[in-house]
Amino acid sequence: MQTSARSDYASAEALYLDGRFAQALASLKACDDALSLNLAAACCLALARVTDAAAYCHRAIDADPRNANAHNNLGVALRADGRLQDAKAAFLRALEIAPNLANAHSNLGLFHDALGAHDDAMQSHRRALECDPRDSYAHLNYGFCCTKLGRYGEAEQAFQSAASLAPSDAQAHFNHGTALKKLVRFEEAEAAYRRALALHPDHIDAKLNLAHLLLGLGTMREGWALFESRYEPGGWFEPPRTGVPMWQGEPLEGKSLIVWVEQGHGDTLQFCRYLPMLKARGVARLSFACPDALRELCLTIEGVDACIGFDDDAVLDHDYQCMLMSLPHRFGTTLDSVPAALPYLHVQQARARAWQDRLPLGDFNVGLVWAGDPRSHAAHLNAVDRQRSLSAQQYLPILRVPGVTFISLQKGATTQPQIDTLPPDLRPFDPMHDVTDFADTAAIIEQLDLVITVDTSVAHLAGALNKPVWILSRYDGCWRWLYRAERTSPWYPKARLFRQTQPGEWDDVIADVARALEEAQLLRRPSKLAP
Repeated sequence: MQTSARSDYASAEALYLDGRFAQALASLKACDDALSLNLAAACCLALARVTDAAAYCHRAIDADPRNANAHNNLGVALRADGRLQDAKAAFLRALEIAPNLANAHSNLGLFHDALGAHDDAMQSHRRALECDPRDSYAHLNYGFCCTKLGRYGEAEQAFQSAASLAPSDAQAHFNHGTALKKLVRFEEAEAAYRRALALHPDHIDAKLNLAHLLLGLGTMREGWALFESRYEPGGWFEPPRTGVPMWQGEPLEGKSLIVWVEQGHGDTLQFCRYLPMLKARGVARLSFACPDALRELCLTIEGVDACIGFDDDAVLDHDYQCMLMSLPHRFGTTLDSVPAALPYLHVQQARARAWQDRLPLGDFNVGLVWAGDPRSHAAHLNAVDRQRSLSAQQYLPILRVPGVTFISLQKGATTQPQIDTLPPDLRPFDPMHDVTDFADTAAIIEQLDLVITVDTSVAHLAGALNKPVWILSRYDGCWRWLYRAERTSPWYPKARLFRQTQPGEWDDVIADVARALEEAQLLRRPSKLAP
């Protein structure tokens, strides 16, 4: 490379390292040496111009077939284009040329990760760290792989190393905070999230994860305010584009308001308690846009004038609109002001009559749910479900408690049939094939003495009906149950929490529930009088 070309390359590299990728690329337009072409490819990758990146890589390889970095970047471009096997070949070629190229080992590990071959991925990520222990990218990827395998202690150390090596990298601090939260080291997690936000104030994931963390710690005012960032550009959700003004706390006397559900059924059942509070502010017409499965049940909420579909023409005929989970923020909810006027959902008489005498009830009747909704449409939600869900077989110690009549409340194409895997004499009665919506499920729960469930919508339904409910909670918990609450919940006074003491370990929880159920059964037995 000539002196002038070397100077041009150095200037472009400085621009690249400063994050000024478009300017760096523009300064490389006239270059045709392999080093410069590969840097142009890296700029294109940073700008998400995958096709251009691949073209620059091919030109670099033509100029120097043994340029390992060009092969590695080609693999990155091919992987981004969905050509995984071609990407793998590029990474392997890079490693043939430069066996100690840490980035190529890391990228090969990401290839294995994408295919679910986590053991192979771990081997590649470890090799990357051996090649360059000071590569923060390698530590990050190793941490991600450990997280997928549930090895949160190793993940935390990897992310801490990445954050130490790249202290200005907001993403490294964010990932460190997430691993710390998994280890229930909440104050340290909070500090890591705040560090990420100090470096990158618009880091949406850091805002939302910090919001959940603060809510779980009971710091609700700041938590609810941060949770509003879910609707910022790049956030997790997008509010409906109706043209109706979003309610920001304006006076509601004589106004019409439509409230939209968001996220899952459980969130809807938990936060619909705020709808009567809106009516109390003088709303003349209160509409609730919710899915069909909840419509009949939500019509029983005091103050709700109509439950409508998302595409209903009546949507536009309102003075204001609001998202359901923004209501805690709008009402300034704190730990001491959680609205807990229960029940706020009710069973309609027609549904009650329809389900009367359809259950084989005994002296002590308990509903069971052992798994949640897999939610395969969203990877992060599916990962949460895998942590909270069990199999029907794992409920056997509970099902063996004598004197209890068990009723299944389990729905799901793969989870409901698990009843057939249980011993015939221990199978709970299953009425769920005849259940069409949550109003039916509510009518069943109304006849029961207790519901035992993993953290699902049924937990919220039972709580909203003011029925006793025992909730099995994963180790790092969900923010809504408060991380340090012993057994109780401010949202549902009759709820009792049974928490994992080790990540992924349910046996002790099930044994604890079975013991508690035996005690509850004994307390219900009539006392025998001495003759």
